[in-house]
Amino acid sequence: MKKISTSISTFKNLIEADYMYVDKTKYIYDMVKEPFGQFFFSRPRRFGKSLTVSTLESVFSGDKELFKGLYIYDKDYSWDIFPIIHIDFGKSDSSTVANLEEWLKLEMTGIAERNEVIISGSSPALMFGELIKALNNKYKKGVVILIDEYDRPITNNIEDGKGVKKIRQVMEAFYQMIKGYESVERFVFITGITKLSQVSIFSKLNNLIDISRSKNFADAVGYTQDELDVYLHEYIEIGAAKNSVTYGDLKQKLALWYDGFRFTFDGEKVYNPVSIGRFINEDYEFRNYWYATATPVMLVNQARKQNITVESIENAVMTDISYNSFDIMQLTNDNVDSQSLIQLLYQTGYLTIGEREEKNNIPTYKLVYPNKEVQDSFETDLASVYMKKAVGEISNFTNLIQNAAYEGNIDRMVEIIKGIFAGVPYDIQLNYEKYYQSLLYLTFRMCGMDIIAENTTNVGRIDAELISGIYIYVIECKINKTAQEALEQIEKKKYCEKNILKKEDGYKIYKVGMNFSTDKDKRNIDDYLYEEV
Repeated sequence: MKKISTSISTFKNLIEADYMYVDKTKYIYDMVKEPFGQFFFSRPRRFGKSLTVSTLESVFSGDKELFKGLYIYDKDYSWDIFPIIHIDFGKSDSSTVANLEEWLKLEMTGIAERNEVIISGSSPALMFGELIKALNNKYKKGVVILIDEYDRPITNNIEDGKGVKKIRQVMEAFYQMIKGYESVERFVFITGITKLSQVSIFSKLNNLIDISRSKNFADAVGYTQDELDVYLHEYIEIGAAKNSVTYGDLKQKLALWYDGFRFTFDGEKVYNPVSIGRFINEDYEFRNYWYATATPVMLVNQARKQNITVESIENAVMTDISYNSFDIMQLTNDNVDSQSLIQLLYQTGYLTIGEREEKNNIPTYKLVYPNKEVQDSFETDLASVYMKKAVGEISNFTNLIQNAAYEGNIDRMVEIIKGIFAGVPYDIQLNYEKYYQSLLYLTFRMCGMDIIAENTTNVGRIDAELISGIYIYVIECKINKTAQEALEQIEKKKYCEKNILKKEDGYKIYKVGMNFSTDKDKRNIDDYLYEEV
């Protein structure tokens, strides 16, 4: 079996060191087979964009032998060598406008020196244009431009309103050079996480083809189920034995944890390659691998600013209009609309495309968490936002709740929950039911239990349903009312009926009514009642 690497993103190094490479060169060929091409490709971080850029660099460097045995090797392609400008903004220092400009100038100068050409110019944009022209003049061939993580300077500074607008201006001028020197370019490929509508990539580069949501490139990165079976079959057999399950059972669990990313409306779902690789290299243990390498600090801060609720995520939808009109610069404003944040969650991979709905004859797609890894991890961070507590501190509480729920000790459960609320700072407590419902939901979710917020029944709505061991807790939340009213609503709406038959299997069902007081001297559970059904 070939070794698996999750840290090597240089195609040449991967092949020469004989690491496993899942053949994606069909998609490379589909882009390079024409004499000219300009493409944009967005995917979340750590999904294979940089490896794709590096693979293109090897193609345009004429390194045919690196591709022996791969799809593109025997195809009708000339393997000519072209001058290449490869810029990786993931390596940039964009902490200030001055630092970004200095870094860009050094990059342009370095590429010029390696190609033994001379360039001048007072700004990064002018130097970029001079470099394109100089390489074309020297080699008498079209220039290949490969830009990775083009939006990193903006996403890294999105919370600095004035600073990020200046950075955007620098980037806009820089990318405009691609349009200006289009006649001497052989190929352009730009990757990023988000589609920025106000950056010149989309306002000026009208020949740039966005393949991000093209069905033809749906699985250009990531692993499909078939690829897992072909390339990782032996590893999955070892993992099944290690986890004492069947091959089929392990595949199902892998899909639950790491599959589910869908980037086109009717495309195939893919696994995150980092998660799969780390799962194998970390002795086949199910953990949150991709999320740990792409912690969404910006997303968490935006969630805090927006006071986003669990309900707003569960009801998230997307249309073509909302996708195309997304503008990350809106997140620099004090008042951020929830739709902008939902779009950001989609584009960064924390939500993905679910089922199609028809609303007013406009194709609408539900956005969902792609898998268990992403949902568990993001909701943990969301709980940290709600409570203003470190994740480790919250875990201490949830371990205690988990034990109490499993034992059927409702009094102890409520006592711990009250302790959590007592520690929530006053400035983030909100006087509406959804805040408390979301906090309760996130607390139980962190315990690893099954809970469904606003679970639909055949009569009405339910606030929460918690299943732990042999116990089923049907929970109704009220604010500034009484626990008795909460219990009465459970009874009136017959929330417990759908679980009644489970009593025959040994389950115990409890109705739990809680009231949250927003009185400044309480700001906590002040009343609760429970009854066994």
